[in-house]
Amino acid sequence: MCNSEGCRHLSRRNFGSLALGLAGLAALPLAARAAEIDALCVCCIDYRLVDNAVAFFDKEQHLLHSYDLVALAGASLAAVGPAFPTSNPAFWDHVSIARQLHHIKRVVVLDHRDCGAYKVQYGSQYAGSGDAELEQHRGIMKLAKAEFERRKIDLPVEFYLMGLNGMAERVVV
Repeated sequence: MCNSEGCRHLSRRNFGSLALGLAGLAALPLAARAAEIDALCVCCIDYRLVDNAVAFFDKEQHLLHSYDLVALAGASLAAVGPAFPTSNPAFWDHVSIARQLHHIKRVVVLDHRDCGAYKVQYGSQYAGSGDAELEQHRGIMKLAKAEFERRKIDLPVEFYLMGLNGMAERVVV
């Protein structure tokens, strides 16, 4: 019964609210498991390839709705490039955050050809196209892979290079 001091018993309505609240609490571990995803995908900020990068991750990597996406100038270059000293910690912070929050299983890094960040990094030594450009990307990707190993980040890492036509090839295994 209720009196002027308020209700001191559990009504059917209050019981229903309590039951729903407890059910919500019980479901929290399920929600936490739902936050587990497959990958952290890192691409360049270049506006010309944003749609192609997302299509690559969604369709070619089969990661639709199962990846975190980070865009940093130069992608792999952000991990180790001396021309971008503030990007280096940002890259590694995002790897750490994705591991902690979403329990990622791998990292996929997508560079692209004709990259302005590589032009800044290499200046007059920038290769510009063809096999020489591929080798500049491969060199940075190998440095980034070695940095994963040095930091003892036990995750598979895949490196790809995308052409301006949206086609990508795996560069470093």
